[in-house]
Amino acid sequence: MIVEQMTIIEAPLDIVMQTMLAVETIPTWATVKGFIYNVQGRGPGMSYDWQFKVNDMNFTGHSKVIEQTTDTMITETTGDIASLWTIKLSSSGRHNTLLRAVVEYIPPQNAFVEVLADLVIQRYANPDVAHENIERFKNLVEERADLGAKQVVGSKQG
Repeated sequence: MIVEQMTIIEAPLDIVMQTMLAVETIPTWATVKGFIYNVQGRGPGMSYDWQFKVNDMNFTGHSKVIEQTTDTMITETTGDIASLWTIKLSSSGRHNTLLRAVVEYIPPQNAFVEVLADLVIQRYANPDVAHENIERFKNLVEERADLGAKQVVGSKQG
């Protein structure tokens, strides 16, 4: 199952990429409840573990950035729910970034988890849910960009 979303974020490309690399923020903008832990490194090769809860079921896994450039990040997720995330950024003016995210959910191999994971995948692969997630991510990035701009203006005045 593949889900694709696009949005324009009112922030420079580098701030969008920095926020994508701040994987600890995922629970603040993603629909699922949970946490990120054991973050190792930043950028290419960065890896982290995650645990998310959907209804009364816990799902765990591991994610690794398998490719990253200034405008692309590809992350592979393994565990109870496997997926491949490809995120491409492109500048749209000095202060705007076009974000295109393609998430390919991979069917689980464990028969016990398979039925539960399929239900979760169908729920989160829903374009409406994906749109809600990307909008929350967009808001987070724009808040960071606004804060950074205010700090720059404040330091010039001081």
